[in-house]
Amino acid sequence: MRPLRRGTNLSRVAGFNEAVVIDAVRRAGDGLSRVEISEQTGLSAQTVSNIVRRMLESGLLLEGERVTHGLGKPRTPLVLHPNGRHAIGVHLDPLVTTLVLVDLRGDLAGHRQLPSPANRDPAEVLREIADAIPDLLAGAGVTLETVAGIGLASPGPVDLTRGRIVDPPHLASWRDIPAVELLEAAAGLPVLLDKDVIAAAVGERWTGATLGHAHSLFMYLSTGIGLGIAIDDTIIRGSTGNAGDIGHLIVADDGPLCTCGMRGCIGVTLSPAALVERAIAVSALGGSHLDAVRSTDPARIAESFDAFCALLDEGDARIAGIVQQSARQLAKGLTILANVMDTDVIAVGGPTWMRLREYLLPRLTGDTAAIPVHAAGYRPVTVVSTALGDDGTAIGAACLVLDRAYAPAVGSIALAR
Repeated sequence: MRPLRRGTNLSRVAGFNEAVVIDAVRRAGDGLSRVEISEQTGLSAQTVSNIVRRMLESGLLLEGERVTHGLGKPRTPLVLHPNGRHAIGVHLDPLVTTLVLVDLRGDLAGHRQLPSPANRDPAEVLREIADAIPDLLAGAGVTLETVAGIGLASPGPVDLTRGRIVDPPHLASWRDIPAVELLEAAAGLPVLLDKDVIAAAVGERWTGATLGHAHSLFMYLSTGIGLGIAIDDTIIRGSTGNAGDIGHLIVADDGPLCTCGMRGCIGVTLSPAALVERAIAVSALGGSHLDAVRSTDPARIAESFDAFCALLDEGDARIAGIVQQSARQLAKGLTILANVMDTDVIAVGGPTWMRLREYLLPRLTGDTAAIPVHAAGYRPVTVVSTALGDDGTAIGAACLVLDRAYAPAVGSIALAR
Protein backbone atom coordinates (compact mmCIF):
# COMPACT_ATOMS: atom_id res chain seq x y z
CA MET A 1 0.00 0.00 0.00
CA ARG A 2 1.25 3.44 -0.79
CA PRO A 3 2.38 5.80 2.00
CA LEU A 4 0.30 8.86 2.76
CA ARG A 5 1.51 12.23 1.58
CA ARG A 6 2.89 14.16 4.53
CA GLY A 7 1.55 17.63 5.13
CA THR A 8 3.21 20.82 6.29
CA ASN A 9 2.04 23.21 8.98
CA LEU A 10 2.88 26.32 6.93
CA SER A 11 -0.40 28.21 6.50
CA ARG A 12 0.60 29.58 3.08
CA VAL A 13 0.23 26.07 1.58
CA ALA A 14 -3.22 25.37 3.00
CA GLY A 15 -4.45 24.26 -0.43
CA PHE A 16 -1.96 21.40 -0.44
CA ASN A 17 -2.80 20.50 3.15
CA GLU A 18 -6.51 20.35 2.35
CA ALA A 19 -5.73 17.97 -0.49
CA VAL A 20 -3.66 15.83 1.89
CA VAL A 21 -6.63 15.62 4.28
CA ILE A 22 -9.08 14.76 1.49
CA ASP A 23 -6.68 12.08 0.21
CA ALA A 24 -6.37 10.50 3.65
CA VAL A 25 -10.12 10.52 4.30
CA ARG A 26 -10.93 9.25 0.81
CA ARG A 27 -8.78 6.14 1.19
CA ALA A 28 -10.15 5.29 4.63
CA GLY A 29 -13.29 3.32 3.96
CA ASP A 30 -15.02 4.16 7.23
CA GLY A 31 -13.57 7.66 7.62
CA LEU A 32 -10.95 9.13 9.92
CA SER A 33 -11.19 11.14 13.11
CA ARG A 34 -9.29 14.42 13.50
CA VAL A 35 -6.70 12.70 15.66
CA GLU A 36 -6.21 9.94 13.08
CA ILE A 37 -5.83 12.51 10.30
CA SER A 38 -3.16 14.29 12.30
CA GLU A 39 -1.33 11.02 12.99
CA GLN A 40 -1.41 9.88 9.37
CA THR A 41 -0.58 13.17 7.67
CA GLY A 42 1.89 14.74 10.08
CA LEU A 43 -0.22 17.89 10.34
CA SER A 44 -0.61 19.47 13.76
CA ALA A 45 -3.91 19.08 15.62
CA GLN A 46 -4.61 22.79 15.22
CA THR A 47 -3.95 22.72 11.47
CA VAL A 48 -6.22 19.70 11.05
CA SER A 49 -8.93 21.39 13.13
CA ASN A 50 -8.80 24.51 10.95
CA ILE A 51 -8.84 22.55 7.69
CA VAL A 52 -11.70 20.31 8.80
CA ARG A 53 -13.76 23.29 9.90
CA ARG A 54 -13.35 24.95 6.51
CA MET A 55 -14.19 21.77 4.62
CA LEU A 56 -17.26 21.08 6.73
CA GLU A 57 -18.46 24.60 5.98
CA SER A 58 -17.78 24.22 2.25
CA GLY A 59 -19.52 20.87 2.07
CA LEU A 60 -16.49 18.72 1.22
CA LEU A 61 -16.64 16.69 4.45
CA LEU A 62 -19.34 15.20 6.63
CA GLU A 63 -19.17 14.10 10.25
CA GLY A 64 -20.34 10.56 10.83
CA GLU A 65 -21.84 8.97 13.91
CA ARG A 66 -19.58 8.81 16.98
CA VAL A 67 -17.96 5.40 17.37
CA THR A 68 -16.70 3.88 20.62
CA HIS A 69 -14.05 1.15 20.67
CA GLY A 70 -13.37 -0.41 24.06
CA LEU A 71 -12.52 2.01 26.87
CA GLY A 72 -11.01 4.65 24.62
CA LYS A 73 -12.44 8.06 23.82
CA PRO A 74 -15.23 7.94 21.20
CA ARG A 75 -14.10 8.93 17.69
CA THR A 76 -16.13 11.02 15.28
CA PRO A 77 -15.19 9.87 11.78
CA LEU A 78 -15.00 12.36 8.93
CA VAL A 79 -16.01 11.17 5.47
CA LEU A 80 -16.21 12.79 2.07
CA HIS A 81 -19.53 14.46 1.36
CA PRO A 82 -20.63 12.66 -1.83
CA ASN A 83 -22.69 15.62 -2.98
CA GLY A 84 -20.13 18.21 -1.97
CA ARG A 85 -18.59 18.25 -5.46
CA HIS A 86 -19.22 16.55 -8.78
CA ALA A 87 -17.38 16.08 -12.05
CA ILE A 88 -18.45 15.18 -15.57
CA GLY A 89 -16.57 12.61 -17.62
CA VAL A 90 -16.71 12.18 -21.39
CA HIS A 91 -15.23 9.25 -23.30
CA LEU A 92 -14.87 9.61 -27.06
CA ASP A 93 -14.87 6.04 -28.33
CA PRO A 94 -15.11 5.14 -32.03
CA LEU A 95 -18.33 3.23 -31.30
CA VAL A 96 -20.10 5.54 -28.85
CA THR A 97 -19.71 8.74 -26.83
CA THR A 98 -20.30 8.19 -23.11
CA LEU A 99 -21.07 10.90 -20.54
CA VAL A 100 -21.07 10.28 -16.81
CA LEU A 101 -21.53 12.32 -13.67
CA VAL A 102 -19.61 11.24 -10.58
CA ASP A 103 -19.63 12.51 -7.01
CA LEU A 104 -16.62 13.37 -4.88
CA ARG A 105 -16.09 9.73 -3.95
CA GLY A 106 -15.98 8.79 -7.63
CA ASP A 107 -19.34 6.99 -7.49
CA LEU A 108 -21.53 7.09 -10.58
CA ALA A 109 -24.41 9.58 -10.26
CA GLY A 110 -25.56 9.90 -13.86
CA HIS A 111 -25.02 8.31 -17.28
CA ARG A 112 -25.79 9.17 -20.92
CA GLN A 113 -24.74 7.72 -24.25
CA LEU A 114 -24.60 9.64 -27.53
CA PRO A 115 -23.95 8.45 -31.09
CA SER A 116 -20.48 7.54 -32.31
CA PRO A 117 -18.16 10.52 -32.89
CA ALA A 118 -16.56 8.78 -35.88
CA ASN A 119 -17.03 10.37 -39.30
CA ARG A 120 -18.79 13.37 -37.79
CA ASP A 121 -17.88 17.04 -37.45
CA PRO A 122 -16.02 17.34 -34.11
CA ALA A 123 -17.50 20.78 -33.33
CA GLU A 124 -20.99 19.34 -33.76
CA VAL A 125 -20.20 16.36 -31.50
CA LEU A 126 -18.79 18.62 -28.78
CA ARG A 127 -21.87 20.88 -28.93
CA GLU A 128 -24.03 17.77 -28.63
CA ILE A 129 -22.08 16.78 -25.51
CA ALA A 130 -22.55 20.25 -24.01
CA ASP A 131 -26.28 20.17 -24.80
CA ALA A 132 -26.64 16.83 -22.96
CA ILE A 133 -25.13 18.13 -19.71
CA PRO A 134 -28.25 19.90 -18.31
CA ASP A 135 -30.30 16.70 -18.60
CA LEU A 136 -27.44 14.68 -17.10
CA LEU A 137 -27.38 16.98 -14.06
CA ALA A 138 -31.16 17.22 -13.75
CA GLY A 139 -31.51 13.45 -13.79
CA ALA A 140 -29.20 13.24 -10.78
CA GLY A 141 -30.70 16.23 -8.96
CA VAL A 142 -27.36 18.06 -9.15
CA THR A 143 -26.88 21.78 -9.70
CA LEU A 144 -24.15 23.27 -11.85
CA GLU A 145 -22.66 25.03 -8.81
CA THR A 146 -21.19 21.77 -7.46
CA VAL A 147 -19.62 20.67 -10.77
CA ALA A 148 -15.85 21.16 -10.74
CA GLY A 149 -15.38 20.62 -14.47
CA ILE A 150 -15.37 18.19 -17.39
CA GLY A 151 -12.80 15.49 -18.07
CA LEU A 152 -12.46 14.49 -21.74
CA ALA A 153 -10.87 11.14 -22.59
CA SER A 154 -9.82 10.51 -26.19
CA PRO A 155 -7.80 7.91 -28.03
CA GLY A 156 -4.25 9.17 -28.42
CA PRO A 157 -2.19 10.86 -29.46
CA VAL A 158 -3.21 14.04 -27.68
CA ASP A 159 -1.52 17.40 -27.16
CA LEU A 160 -2.09 18.30 -23.51
CA THR A 161 -0.31 21.64 -23.76
CA ARG A 162 -2.60 22.92 -26.50
CA GLY A 163 -5.67 20.92 -25.48
CA ARG A 164 -5.90 19.25 -28.87
CA ILE A 165 -6.78 15.77 -30.10
CA VAL A 166 -4.01 15.05 -32.59
CA ASP A 167 -4.68 12.01 -34.79
CA PRO A 168 -6.64 9.17 -33.15
CA PRO A 169 -7.03 5.85 -34.99
CA HIS A 170 -10.58 5.19 -36.18
CA LEU A 171 -11.54 8.85 -35.69
CA ALA A 172 -10.32 10.24 -38.98
CA SER A 173 -12.27 13.50 -38.74
CA TRP A 174 -10.69 14.34 -35.36
CA ARG A 175 -7.25 15.27 -36.62
CA ASP A 176 -5.70 18.28 -34.80
CA ILE A 177 -8.96 19.35 -33.14
CA PRO A 178 -8.89 22.05 -30.38
CA ALA A 179 -11.22 19.94 -28.25
CA VAL A 180 -10.67 21.77 -24.94
CA GLU A 181 -11.34 25.18 -26.44
CA LEU A 182 -14.48 24.03 -28.30
CA LEU A 183 -16.00 22.12 -25.38
CA GLU A 184 -15.27 24.88 -22.85
CA ALA A 185 -16.97 27.39 -25.13
CA ALA A 186 -20.00 25.15 -25.62
CA ALA A 187 -20.41 23.97 -22.02
CA GLY A 188 -19.17 26.94 -20.01
CA LEU A 189 -17.11 24.69 -17.75
CA PRO A 190 -13.36 24.07 -17.47
CA VAL A 191 -12.21 21.01 -19.43
CA LEU A 192 -9.29 18.63 -18.87
CA LEU A 193 -8.16 16.50 -21.83
CA ASP A 194 -6.21 13.27 -21.45
CA LYS A 195 -5.52 10.04 -23.27
CA ASP A 196 -8.22 7.44 -22.69
CA VAL A 197 -6.00 4.83 -21.04
CA ILE A 198 -4.49 7.43 -18.71
CA ALA A 199 -7.94 8.64 -17.72
CA ALA A 200 -8.98 5.05 -16.99
CA ALA A 201 -5.86 4.54 -14.86
CA VAL A 202 -6.65 7.69 -12.86
CA GLY A 203 -10.20 6.41 -12.28
CA GLU A 204 -8.98 3.05 -11.00
CA ARG A 205 -6.63 4.84 -8.58
CA TRP A 206 -9.27 7.31 -7.39
CA THR A 207 -12.07 4.86 -6.70
CA GLY A 208 -11.33 1.51 -8.36
CA ALA A 209 -9.13 -1.55 -8.38
CA THR A 210 -5.75 0.11 -7.75
CA LEU A 211 -6.87 2.53 -5.02
CA GLY A 212 -4.15 2.77 -2.38
CA HIS A 213 -1.37 1.23 -4.49
CA ALA A 214 1.63 3.47 -5.14
CA HIS A 215 2.93 1.31 -7.99
CA SER A 216 0.29 -0.03 -10.36
CA LEU A 217 -0.49 -0.60 -14.02
CA PHE A 218 -3.75 -0.44 -15.92
CA MET A 219 -4.01 -2.23 -19.26
CA TYR A 220 -6.78 -1.19 -21.63
CA LEU A 221 -7.89 -3.83 -24.15
CA SER A 222 -10.01 -2.55 -27.00
CA THR A 223 -9.59 -1.79 -30.71
CA GLY A 224 -6.27 -0.41 -29.52
CA ILE A 225 -4.26 -1.53 -26.50
CA GLY A 226 -2.63 0.88 -24.06
CA LEU A 227 -1.13 1.07 -20.60
CA GLY A 228 -1.66 3.48 -17.72
CA ILE A 229 1.33 3.65 -15.38
CA ALA A 230 1.52 4.79 -11.76
CA ILE A 231 4.96 4.91 -10.13
CA ASP A 232 5.53 6.22 -6.63
CA ASP A 233 1.93 7.43 -6.50
CA THR A 234 2.29 9.48 -9.69
CA ILE A 235 0.65 8.89 -13.07
CA ILE A 236 3.32 8.79 -15.77
CA ARG A 237 2.35 10.79 -18.84
CA GLY A 238 5.72 11.12 -20.55
CA SER A 239 7.25 14.08 -22.38
CA THR A 240 4.27 14.55 -24.74
CA GLY A 241 1.47 13.19 -22.54
CA ASN A 242 1.21 10.00 -24.57
CA ALA A 243 3.04 7.44 -22.41
CA GLY A 244 1.69 3.90 -22.41
CA ASP A 245 1.65 3.13 -26.14
CA ILE A 246 2.50 -0.57 -25.88
CA GLY A 247 0.93 -1.69 -29.14
CA HIS A 248 4.27 -2.92 -30.52
CA LEU A 249 5.23 -5.07 -27.52
CA ILE A 250 5.83 -8.50 -29.08
CA VAL A 251 3.91 -11.33 -27.40
CA ALA A 252 3.81 -13.96 -30.21
CA ASP A 253 6.80 -14.71 -32.45
CA ASP A 254 4.50 -16.29 -35.04
CA GLY A 255 1.68 -13.77 -34.62
CA PRO A 256 0.02 -11.64 -37.26
CA LEU A 257 2.01 -9.14 -39.29
CA CYS A 258 1.91 -5.61 -37.87
CA THR A 259 2.10 -2.35 -39.82
CA CYS A 260 5.52 -1.82 -38.18
CA GLY A 261 6.85 -4.82 -40.11
CA MET A 262 7.18 -7.12 -37.09
CA ARG A 263 5.03 -10.09 -36.18
CA GLY A 264 3.14 -10.69 -32.97
CA CYS A 265 2.81 -7.12 -31.66
CA ILE A 266 0.25 -7.10 -28.85
CA GLY A 267 -1.85 -4.47 -30.61
CA VAL A 268 -2.57 -6.70 -33.61
CA THR A 269 -2.42 -10.02 -31.76
CA LEU A 270 -5.05 -9.36 -29.08
CA SER A 271 -7.32 -6.94 -30.93
CA PRO A 272 -10.94 -7.98 -31.63
CA ALA A 273 -10.15 -8.06 -35.36
CA ALA A 274 -7.24 -10.45 -34.80
CA LEU A 275 -9.35 -12.78 -32.66
CA VAL A 276 -12.08 -12.85 -35.30
CA GLU A 277 -9.51 -13.56 -38.00
CA ARG A 278 -8.17 -16.51 -36.01
CA ALA A 279 -11.70 -17.83 -35.63
CA ILE A 280 -12.17 -17.62 -39.39
CA ALA A 281 -8.91 -19.53 -39.92
CA VAL A 282 -10.17 -22.50 -37.86
CA SER A 283 -13.62 -22.32 -39.50
CA ALA A 284 -15.36 -21.28 -36.28
CA LEU A 285 -16.65 -18.17 -38.03
CA GLY A 286 -17.68 -17.89 -41.65
CA GLY A 287 -15.54 -16.13 -44.23
CA SER A 288 -18.12 -13.37 -44.49
CA HIS A 289 -16.65 -11.89 -41.33
CA LEU A 290 -13.35 -11.37 -43.11
CA ASP A 291 -14.80 -8.40 -44.96
CA ALA A 292 -15.63 -6.77 -41.62
CA VAL A 293 -12.09 -7.30 -40.33
CA ARG A 294 -10.52 -5.89 -43.47
CA SER A 295 -12.90 -2.92 -43.56
CA THR A 296 -11.33 -1.42 -40.38
CA ASP A 297 -14.85 -0.17 -39.57
CA PRO A 298 -15.14 -0.37 -35.74
CA ALA A 299 -18.89 -1.04 -35.88
CA ARG A 300 -18.52 -3.97 -38.29
CA ILE A 301 -15.60 -5.40 -36.32
CA ALA A 302 -17.67 -5.13 -33.13
CA GLU A 303 -20.49 -7.14 -34.74
CA SER A 304 -18.07 -9.90 -35.76
CA PHE A 305 -16.50 -9.90 -32.29
CA ASP A 306 -19.99 -10.26 -30.79
CA ALA A 307 -20.41 -13.40 -32.92
CA PHE A 308 -17.03 -14.63 -31.64
CA CYS A 309 -18.10 -14.12 -28.02
CA ALA A 310 -21.47 -15.78 -28.60
CA LEU A 311 -19.71 -18.94 -29.79
CA LEU A 312 -17.41 -18.81 -26.78
CA ASP A 313 -20.39 -18.58 -24.43
CA GLU A 314 -21.93 -21.58 -26.20
CA GLY A 315 -18.82 -23.63 -25.45
CA ASP A 316 -17.26 -23.81 -28.91
CA ALA A 317 -13.95 -25.63 -28.38
CA ARG A 318 -12.25 -23.88 -31.30
CA ILE A 319 -13.02 -20.43 -29.89
CA ALA A 320 -12.04 -21.57 -26.39
CA GLY A 321 -8.67 -22.64 -27.78
CA ILE A 322 -8.13 -19.20 -29.29
CA VAL A 323 -8.97 -17.53 -25.98
CA GLN A 324 -6.60 -19.85 -24.09
CA GLN A 325 -3.83 -18.92 -26.53
CA SER A 326 -4.72 -15.25 -26.04
CA ALA A 327 -4.44 -15.66 -22.27
CA ARG A 328 -0.92 -17.02 -22.72
CA GLN A 329 0.02 -14.07 -24.94
CA LEU A 330 -1.56 -11.57 -22.55
CA ALA A 331 0.30 -13.15 -19.61
CA LYS A 332 3.58 -12.77 -21.50
CA GLY A 333 2.90 -9.08 -22.09
CA LEU A 334 1.84 -8.47 -18.50
CA THR A 335 4.91 -10.27 -17.16
CA ILE A 336 7.24 -8.10 -19.28
CA LEU A 337 5.49 -4.93 -18.12
CA ALA A 338 5.43 -6.00 -14.46
CA ASN A 339 9.19 -6.54 -14.57
CA VAL A 340 9.96 -3.31 -16.41
CA MET A 341 7.81 -1.22 -14.04
CA ASP A 342 8.47 -3.27 -10.87
CA THR A 343 4.81 -3.33 -9.94
CA ASP A 344 2.83 -5.85 -7.92
CA VAL A 345 -0.71 -5.13 -9.12
CA ILE A 346 -2.13 -4.80 -12.63
CA ALA A 347 -5.74 -3.93 -13.39
CA VAL A 348 -7.19 -4.77 -16.79
CA GLY A 349 -10.22 -3.20 -18.45
CA GLY A 350 -11.65 -2.06 -21.76
CA PRO A 351 -14.36 -3.48 -24.06
CA THR A 352 -12.41 -6.57 -25.16
CA TRP A 353 -11.53 -7.46 -21.58
CA MET A 354 -15.10 -6.97 -20.37
CA ARG A 355 -16.33 -9.55 -22.90
CA LEU A 356 -13.60 -12.10 -22.14
CA ARG A 357 -12.68 -11.47 -18.50
CA GLU A 358 -14.47 -14.48 -17.02
CA TYR A 359 -12.38 -16.71 -19.30
CA LEU A 360 -9.09 -14.79 -19.11
CA LEU A 361 -8.83 -13.72 -15.47
CA PRO A 362 -8.78 -17.21 -13.87
CA ARG A 363 -5.87 -18.14 -16.14
CA LEU A 364 -3.77 -15.12 -15.20
CA THR A 365 -3.61 -14.93 -11.43
CA GLY A 366 -3.74 -16.95 -8.23
CA ASP A 367 -2.17 -20.23 -7.17
CA THR A 368 -4.35 -22.25 -9.54
CA ALA A 369 -3.84 -20.03 -12.59
CA ALA A 370 -3.00 -21.94 -15.75
CA ILE A 371 -0.89 -19.06 -17.06
CA PRO A 372 0.23 -16.97 -14.04
CA VAL A 373 1.89 -13.58 -14.27
CA HIS A 374 5.22 -13.28 -12.44
CA ALA A 375 7.75 -10.55 -11.86
CA ALA A 376 11.40 -10.52 -10.81
CA GLY A 377 12.35 -13.41 -8.56
CA TYR A 378 9.31 -15.32 -9.78
CA ARG A 379 7.17 -13.18 -7.52
CA PRO A 380 3.45 -13.54 -8.36
CA VAL A 381 1.79 -10.37 -9.58
CA THR A 382 -1.82 -9.66 -8.70
CA VAL A 383 -3.96 -9.21 -11.81
CA VAL A 384 -7.42 -7.79 -11.15
CA SER A 385 -10.35 -6.79 -13.29
CA THR A 386 -11.40 -3.16 -13.49
CA ALA A 387 -13.75 -2.15 -10.69
CA LEU A 388 -15.44 0.46 -12.87
CA GLY A 389 -17.10 -1.71 -15.51
CA ASP A 390 -18.01 -0.69 -19.04
CA ASP A 391 -18.00 3.02 -18.18
CA GLY A 392 -14.52 2.90 -16.64
CA THR A 393 -12.88 5.32 -19.05
CA ALA A 394 -15.67 7.90 -18.76
CA ILE A 395 -15.57 7.60 -14.95
CA GLY A 396 -11.81 7.97 -15.15
CA ALA A 397 -12.24 11.12 -17.24
CA ALA A 398 -14.39 12.61 -14.46
CA CYS A 399 -11.81 11.52 -11.90
CA LEU A 400 -9.20 13.52 -13.83
CA VAL A 401 -11.04 16.62 -12.62
CA LEU A 402 -11.30 15.40 -9.04
CA ASP A 403 -7.66 14.31 -9.04
CA ARG A 404 -6.49 17.68 -10.35
CA ALA A 405 -8.59 19.60 -7.82
CA TYR A 406 -8.35 17.47 -4.69
CA ALA A 407 -5.30 15.16 -4.84
CA PRO A 408 -2.06 16.29 -3.17
CA ALA A 409 0.52 17.12 -5.82
CA VAL A 410 3.94 18.08 -4.53
CA GLY A 411 4.40 20.35 -7.53
CA SER A 412 1.48 22.47 -6.32
CA ILE A 413 3.43 23.73 -3.30
CA ALA A 414 4.65 27.28 -3.89
CA LEU A 415 6.22 29.11 -0.97
CA ALA A 416 5.80 32.86 -0.84
CA ARG A 417 9.02 34.80 -1.21
